[in-house]
Amino acid sequence: MIQGAEPFIPEDDRNEMLVGINEIIKSGQFSLGKHLEEFETAVCKMAGTQFALGVNSCGTGLELIFEALEVKGKEVIVPAETFLATANAVTRAGGKPVFADIDPSNLSLTCTSIENCITENTIAVAIVHMFGAISHEISKVKELCKNKGIYLVEDAAHAHGAKMKSIPAGSWGDIACFSFYATKILTTGEGGAITTNDKDLARKISTLRNHGKDPITSEFLIPGNNFRLAEIPSLIGSIQLNRLPEILAHRRKIASIYRENLGSLQRVTLIDPSPHDGNSYWRYAALLSPDVNREKIQKQMREQFQVRITWMYEPLCHHQPVYSDEGSKIKLPNAEKICGSLINLPTHNKVSEHDAERVAQGLKKLIDR
Repeated sequence: MIQGAEPFIPEDDRNEMLVGINEIIKSGQFSLGKHLEEFETAVCKMAGTQFALGVNSCGTGLELIFEALEVKGKEVIVPAETFLATANAVTRAGGKPVFADIDPSNLSLTCTSIENCITENTIAVAIVHMFGAISHEISKVKELCKNKGIYLVEDAAHAHGAKMKSIPAGSWGDIACFSFYATKILTTGEGGAITTNDKDLARKISTLRNHGKDPITSEFLIPGNNFRLAEIPSLIGSIQLNRLPEILAHRRKIASIYRENLGSLQRVTLIDPSPHDGNSYWRYAALLSPDVNREKIQKQMREQFQVRITWMYEPLCHHQPVYSDEGSKIKLPNAEKICGSLINLPTHNKVSEHDAERVAQGLKKLIDR
């Protein structure tokens, strides 16, 4: 069975990880050691930023970001189509997520959808690089935020190595966060990394993630908690980061096979914005025509072609029970239109080129039927 997302850890990497883990055990330093420093250096290189901070998840990383930005009592604009962690991080930091509509061609916020939500209480915009594609409006969004005096936060959970205009994900906004969860492009099992060029923000988050202990003075300045990334996952992440060019090349090749085989289908709309060599393709997204039964397609792909077709994130954030009281008052037509028709095709390194041809031809056959 071809699954939706599987980590890529070749045997050589596993052996290197085991040797490193044994050394960590012998050293007795399980936290805040050299492997965290190496991981953060590698993340800085990937994102093109001066600072990177390893944290124990992308969700807690986003929460740290919003706490550092002091969103308490303020509003943060969030896309309706994202994992709930984006909105929850705002809420847990004391802010209010304001859900905005998306561009159906890339599932991202637009300048128009952002402007429709800005109030005098808006402090930040959280833009999500869904499935690893950076919006073609990102430059305009950045300029809009600058002109309005509000922060731009990148949720780059899917976007390791993604680029737009040669600028990497993680360096477009004031601050960003990547996920290193088990299903992501790169993994530490559980983990995340925050990137920024703002020295003061980096120091504040370093303090918050370590119980409020200032990294320079060692004094406890603010009430933080333990959001640290330990040495063993840091080691795994550093080794994974060495594989990023190889991983991205494979994913982009698989995406090109889907694009070539499915691009002409009238009952399928591909969500595959250019530039294709800037997309990290965490998964390959498409929209089915309303007359195509998505659940039936999923069942038939599993039974006839041993392929697991998935979709996310449903219900939309503003329809989830935790936010539905407020969400019921708003209409977001683009997000609501794609909900129920979105599918994801696997792109990970265990999907061969032959597999991708088989997936595409199988889907084409079922939809034509």
